[in-house]
Amino acid sequence: MKGQNDARRIMQKIATVLAMAGGLLALTASVFLYCGYWHYYRYQEAIRNVRSLEREYPALEKRLRAVVNCYPLSVFYYELGRLHLRRAMAEVEFYQAQNSDIYLDKAREALLRAVEGNPLDHSFLWELSKVYFLYNYPIMTYAEKGRLICREALRRYPYNEFLFLNIALIFFEQWPLLEQSEKEWLAESLKRMIGADPRFIDRLRNRWRQSYRETRTLDARLAELKLSP
Repeated sequence: MKGQNDARRIMQKIATVLAMAGGLLALTASVFLYCGYWHYYRYQEAIRNVRSLEREYPALEKRLRAVVNCYPLSVFYYELGRLHLRRAMAEVEFYQAQNSDIYLDKAREALLRAVEGNPLDHSFLWELSKVYFLYNYPIMTYAEKGRLICREALRRYPYNEFLFLNIALIFFEQWPLLEQSEKEWLAESLKRMIGADPRFIDRLRNRWRQSYRETRTLDARLAELKLSP
């Protein structure tokens, strides 16, 4: 009987120690999560008020590095990737695309971490596709990889009109680069979206007109897909 009581007391002590350790781990995780969000909201405030991305980029990156170091959530890596991508796009816009690769590499690394943490979120893949469209711009060396990632993003959310509208524009803009299989995929995706909302084609043409001041080019490409403008 004494042996049974001793064993019971030992098990109770072990259970108590494990409970205390679990509580301590939960408390530590909560503290790090709180610190992560504290830095994250400070970053959101700073990015809203940014005046010169080039000048303020080091401080913004430092803030987001603190965020992911506190708690490596996918959404935090996503924001870090978007910051690097914006910095790379600034180089392209100022005709210094040769300087953008360092930021694109950082963006790719952060966005891949976001995708690994939450592979179901299509927005992470959408941002990642932009990285490959900008590598070696304007040569578009990795455009095919970017389009493949776009297709994967849409596979996760096939009826997201905003996502597909942007993807369709990219495919039509890169029309001379498309393989026949990509055109067939585009035609099938357009038919699915038009079936869900017949006005989608009008929105597509309006977006094209806003960018290019004409729709003849788009209409010709739609006709090749056997889709009426």
